Amino acid sequence: MDGKDPPVPFKNRARYSHRRKVIVLGGAPDGDLVASKLLQMPDRYEVIGIFDDRWKRLQSQNMQHCVPVKGSVDDMITLCRQELPDMIVIAIFDARRERLRDILHKVIVLPVDIYLAADIFPPGFSSGILQDDDLGLCLIPISKVLLSGGRYWVKWAEDKILALFFIAALLPLYILIAILIKLDSRGPVFFVQNRYGFNDKVIKVLKFRTMYVEKGDATGADRTVRNDPRVTRIGRYLRNFSLDELPQFFNVLRGEMSVVGPRAHATAMRVDDELYEKAVDCYSARHRVRPGMTGLAQVRGYRGEITSRAAAQKRIDNDLYYINHWTLGLDLKIILRSIYIVLFNRENAF
Repeated sequence: MDGKDPPVPFKNRARYSHRRKVIVLGGAPDGDLVASKLLQMPDRYEVIGIFDDRWKRLQSQNMQHCVPVKGSVDDMITLCRQELPDMIVIAIFDARRERLRDILHKVIVLPVDIYLAADIFPPGFSSGILQDDDLGLCLIPISKVLLSGGRYWVKWAEDKILALFFIAALLPLYILIAILIKLDSRGPVFFVQNRYGFNDKVIKVLKFRTMYVEKGDATGADRTVRNDPRVTRIGRYLRNFSLDELPQFFNVLRGEMSVVGPRAHATAMRVDDELYEKAVDCYSARHRVRPGMTGLAQVRGYRGEITSRAAAQKRIDNDLYYINHWTLGLDLKIILRSIYIVLFNRENAF
């Protein structure tokens, strides 16, 4: 969900003129074989390049490849964070389990279709497999774009309709809160913070300011605690009822956030004095969709201050469950549950 049209499903690709941009992960001989076969269908595939952790050795040995060898797996991740391909094909036919597991652990966090190339067709396993007799390829799905096709547009429409509705309905409240903030303490009405968005892109998230300007922390490294002296008088009420989050409907309207999704985390957020992405396994996988104003983790009790790695992991596990089991009905349940919590169960709001 990056604001552009969703990727075209493979099984329907012949009916579309869209050429799928492909990255091949694995050098010669397997990766080069797969890349050369994909190049035989220029109307369907555009091979960007080959990436392999052995890339320096491949270059020093002057091994011939039909497309450029551009770097390591980490280089590929960096490229994908800037501009996503349509698919990644892992082409290492005889990879040891440990090597394949390490590769998958790195790439599974990317919001892109990932396939494992095989030189044989697995008997009795056909669900989702792409087999092209013309190319002699068998591509086994490992990870798929989570919201594509009709599901993408349902989620898009949900976000736009709800954002417009709440902004219009709550406009008098927006004005009242702005006036109270200005009367309570000096400084701007809004607080802007860098947080992680879709595909690890940094977005600027809007909130009503709830802290004194001279005591605020734009990085998010210093978590807010109960009775935090940095919070203003009006800020305590805003945070208690989550009213400080209301400006994020404008982030939703701009396509940077969703109403429901994994909560947008500050880029410097920590647990046990370590950055989240280092402390929690597969942390970046939660960024395969747009972040939300509320989410499954929040309505299940993982809201507010998180002080242990175990609790942080539970929060991420709930985020990943939501991503993999998204339905419109689930979003509506989370929204209703969030409203109930704000009104009647605010023990972790401070």
